[in-house]
Amino acid sequence: MKKKFFIPALILTGCIFFAACGRSSKSASEVFYDNGGRYYAEANSDSMAMEMPAVAASRNYSKSSEAKSTQSSSDKGNNAGNTEGIIQRKVIKTASLEVQTREFDSFIESLNAKIEEFGGYLENANVTGNNIYGTSSRVAYFTIRVPEDKLQPMMDSVGTFGTVTNSSYNEEDITLGYADVESRIKTLTTEQETLLGLLEKAAYLEDIIRLEERLSQVNYELETYKSRQRTYDNKISYSTLNVNVREVMKIANVVEAEPKTLGERIAQGFKDNMLNIRESVEAFIVWFISYIVNIVLFVAIVTGLTLIVIRYCKKHPAILKKTNKQDDETDETKLGNNK
Repeated sequence: MKKKFFIPALILTGCIFFAACGRSSKSASEVFYDNGGRYYAEANSDSMAMEMPAVAASRNYSKSSEAKSTQSSSDKGNNAGNTEGIIQRKVIKTASLEVQTREFDSFIESLNAKIEEFGGYLENANVTGNNIYGTSSRVAYFTIRVPEDKLQPMMDSVGTFGTVTNSSYNEEDITLGYADVESRIKTLTTEQETLLGLLEKAAYLEDIIRLEERLSQVNYELETYKSRQRTYDNKISYSTLNVNVREVMKIANVVEAEPKTLGERIAQGFKDNMLNIRESVEAFIVWFISYIVNIVLFVAIVTGLTLIVIRYCKKHPAILKKTNKQDDETDETKLGNNK
């Protein structure tokens, strides 16, 4: 009985022994990642022929995190109604005003004072015009940034020292886009930390080169997303107000009571006509006085040329007679042809 089981036991022991020897002779090119993220490598290896598994594992981890973040963002979008109060809405507010004023300089001073009062700043300003001939002298375009809770008070205050003829307001909800940027930053930061840990423990030049290449790419993507997040934060915390102001002689868009009777309509028409005539005469006077030197020079040149031609004709009357004779012959020829 003992001899019967001795030979199988001997064979089984030999198989276990050879399997253990094969496992202990494993190459150092096999790099493992356990659940805790620790790095293992054998030290007795000649070279690494394949791509470093640690880098591949890092990339797989990044892709897995991206898939999870995408799925999470999708779930947030689908369950927005159920998570109200948990996810903070991210909104970019933009408004525009078109204003008319008869006191352009005073309007600019008041606008700057209000910007400072509400804690905003002037991002862009452009003033054009200053035409001395027209009734609309100057036009200005301002881009103003104010804290988002001060946007409406700022809009209301502009109407106190100018006549608002048109206004618009817009809100852009970027909650989902902002959440995606946050998820990408979190994923890339985790991968960055993982790569730095692997780089500290890497023992081979090929591993170091591949890790540094991936780390450089991760750093670039991380800075790109952080820059986008800072841009979002600035646009969210400071709303944009565009103000277009025009200097006019008369506020044209003020609503006035329409004349009812025939006499009122005639009086209103006569008043408007006289106002137009006055503005036209004033514009002509300004133009004439501004260009009086040019006008005098032009008249002097034309008069001088005319006098020169007259004197030349008086000194050479034969030319004048010859010219008149040719004209008479031409007239007689035309008369004969008509007959």
